[in-house]
Amino acid sequence: MKTKITHLTAVLAIAGLFIACNPAKENNEEQHSEEASQENVVSLTKQQMKAIGLKLGEIEKYNLSTTVKSNGRTALLPQHKASVSALMGGAVKNIFVIEGEFVKKGQILATLEHPDIVDMQQQYLENVNSLEFLKQDYQRKKKLYEEKVGSGKDYQKALSEYNTARSIANGLKAKLHMLGISIQSLEQGNISPTINITSPIEGYIRFADVNIGSFVESNNVMFEIVDNRSVHADILVYEKDIYKIKNGQEIYCTISNIPGKELKGTIFSVGKAYEDKARAITVHAYIENTEGNIIPGMYVNARIMVDSITTDVLPEEAIATEGDKHFIFVKTEGGQLHTGKNEPSQEENGNDGQGGKWYFKKTEVIPGIRDNGLVEIKLLAPLPEDAEIAVNAAYYLLAEMGKGETEE
Repeated sequence: MKTKITHLTAVLAIAGLFIACNPAKENNEEQHSEEASQENVVSLTKQQMKAIGLKLGEIEKYNLSTTVKSNGRTALLPQHKASVSALMGGAVKNIFVIEGEFVKKGQILATLEHPDIVDMQQQYLENVNSLEFLKQDYQRKKKLYEEKVGSGKDYQKALSEYNTARSIANGLKAKLHMLGISIQSLEQGNISPTINITSPIEGYIRFADVNIGSFVESNNVMFEIVDNRSVHADILVYEKDIYKIKNGQEIYCTISNIPGKELKGTIFSVGKAYEDKARAITVHAYIENTEGNIIPGMYVNARIMVDSITTDVLPEEAIATEGDKHFIFVKTEGGQLHTGKNEPSQEENGNDGQGGKWYFKKTEVIPGIRDNGLVEIKLLAPLPEDAEIAVNAAYYLLAEMGKGETEE
């Protein structure tokens, strides 16, 4: 009998032990559930949000372009630069421009003087005067020949002399016209002792290699003029991307002397030969230079827009990278994820920044195309339609989450 009582007492003791342990087990499971629900969540106070200027937004649809990144230098087409020299030698009498000055097409840059200039005009006038006499003599002998009064020999000689004189006069006239001497004024007896050196294009005087009184030969370059308003970019595109490039595509360039500004341009010519050392072709693109502060030879970083798609995007500041993964932070209800003893309830805090905490869940995404500060994103799991996302300060939130994990 005593043995039975002992066995019964042992059974009751074991049963009591199981009953006593069950609440602890339930508490452990509940705590584990809470910890799981709080995983990947970071909280910020109203003061923290204000200090970092945190902004909320939504995933938006945007038209993004795939790009080819490359570099090159600014340059001018041959028709937008000119070397100015005299057609005949002479001494410099006047200089009317200085380096850096803007000039128009046909504007006088300098004047030259030389005795040969006067001699050429004199020869022209003498030839014109004799040409009139030879013309009348030719017409008279032609009439006599037709009436069978004059000889054919005299008629042919008069015709030859007239044609020769006319050719000489036309040649001198063309030369004087090239020198910029007015034929109309000359035929009125006005002989000019100088010739004008004029600009063949609009642009800026790059250099002036002349002095008053210096003698200039016909092959000496006196001025160089460049039209920087028509500057373009010569971009090197490597062979792996050549098939993507075509005329009319837009490019965006950054230049070192214009910090913080991106210039828009358009491709107008694609090279058809390799640059052997670089294994690349040269792509020519017009770029904006309305202010005239871009000059040939500047280094250029370029993005060529080769294709476009409409996709989900967020600002670059909304995405934080940790290892080989990328995350965004989605606003969530604090009361649902933070219900431990040390965490204020949703009723106490709210999730609207009114004196309480805001909660954000770290959510993995896959980034895609990047364009002009925006990034294409692909969600691994769908979000609610009205989900609000931290559109900046993602790395701050990631750092705050790291602090919390360290404290635990």
